[in-house]
Amino acid sequence: MNNSRWLKSVFMLAVFFLAFPLSAPRGQIDTERSPGRGEELQELGEREQVTERDPFWEQMADLEKAIDPSTYVLGPYDRLQVSIFGTESKSYDLVVLPEGDVFIPGIGTVRADGATLDQFRDRIARRLGEYFHNIEIHCHLMVPRTFKVFVTGEVAEPGAVSVFAVDRVSDAIRKAGDITSIGSRRRVEVQRGDTLFKVDLYSVIVSGDIEENIFLSNGDAIHVPPAERTVTVSGPVRRPGEIEIIPGESIRDVIKLAGGMTGEAVPDSILLSRAGRAERFRTINVTRDSYDMKLKDLDVVNVHDRFSSSDRVYVFGAVNNPGRFYISEDEKLSDLIARVGGFQNEADLKAASIERRNKEYLRLDLTKHLTRGDELNIEMKDGDKLYIPRVRRIVAVGGEVRNPGSFEYQGYLTVSHYVGLAGGPTEKGSMSRIRIYSPDGSIRKADRNTYPTRGDVIIVQKSRTRMVGEFFGGILNVAAVVVSILVLTNQTD
Repeated sequence: MNNSRWLKSVFMLAVFFLAFPLSAPRGQIDTERSPGRGEELQELGEREQVTERDPFWEQMADLEKAIDPSTYVLGPYDRLQVSIFGTESKSYDLVVLPEGDVFIPGIGTVRADGATLDQFRDRIARRLGEYFHNIEIHCHLMVPRTFKVFVTGEVAEPGAVSVFAVDRVSDAIRKAGDITSIGSRRRVEVQRGDTLFKVDLYSVIVSGDIEENIFLSNGDAIHVPPAERTVTVSGPVRRPGEIEIIPGESIRDVIKLAGGMTGEAVPDSILLSRAGRAERFRTINVTRDSYDMKLKDLDVVNVHDRFSSSDRVYVFGAVNNPGRFYISEDEKLSDLIARVGGFQNEADLKAASIERRNKEYLRLDLTKHLTRGDELNIEMKDGDKLYIPRVRRIVAVGGEVRNPGSFEYQGYLTVSHYVGLAGGPTEKGSMSRIRIYSPDGSIRKADRNTYPTRGDVIIVQKSRTRMVGEFFGGILNVAAVVVSILVLTNQTD
């Protein structure tokens, strides 16, 4: 009985294994048992693994619009797909090789570098036409190539960046960390071989003319120089604030860059403030027929507001929020300073000034006016123009030195150091006869151990001994001339 049960159990197990053979472990193909199907599945698995590692789709560029095949220029590492439809259809995934050719299996190479996509389509159609008849050929760009360009100058992270062939200058600058606060957005340079392109990125934003923001090419070098000239536009315009200008641009140009006047503006005239000599601002009213007047660095263009009849003042220079401010009755200078957000670090508080409509010019030492109470706190008036200059970050050396010039201010350097930077005194110069001229107009004596301040001008004077020698030398020369004249006169007689 037990033997029959045992035989019955063995028989059932045998039937089970025959009906359900043991499966191979997950991911393993039994190629010996089923060679055809196993190879197919193994090949499929390998392709899936390659697809997971292939950064094909991750590399795809963000296109601003469809690529124009008549303008897109092919280059090394562009990825193409060529499809042939006929009695026997074929499709090839191809890459432009480093030498600039595309290799088609069974056909050979076709030149691609420097050709537009349309031109390459014509070339490949002619080449395939030599081998096939009654076929239809399609050629498409699958992935645009990537390459390195160098971005230098006033960007946050200068150096090499990777870009696509469909990227523009602004894309490379963005990948380099964008332009710094002192960089120029209007004079970006792109060096391409022997050709230098100038790109005005600010105008691209204002006008929407994206074609000026050119596509990048292999070997491009981008340089962002510092901004050289800026003006301030205030009043009812769409984008008030500080705007970089290019030499030769006018009031009309900068108003356009500011987005144009709004409906509240008075278009017939503007108020132009310009720095003159000794950093003194001069303000003039400019009528519409003179809007072609060329602007200068640090000019301030104030557009009138037709709906405002309140008193207003204008603040320029090293304050945090320069521009036009409406004032209340009896508003004081200290109140206005609080409204403009205070001073910038480089503000020269001892050389501030107010220019009034009656041409009165007030020179101010704000360190006194803002600390001594109301007796020096000036009441502001309609039309006042408050100017806070910036301290010059240099010390100039002149007089009897070998190489007069300007040098970067360093607080730990003495007069002796700055004179040394200027090559030292000449044979006539004396280190005991030195004068320092300050930006506030004061003059003081100094010696070799004096510490100058920013903006000072150090003058090394002639030594007294040299001056006396030259004085007596001059007298002797005059005496010699007189004696010669007398001698000649006597000889004549």
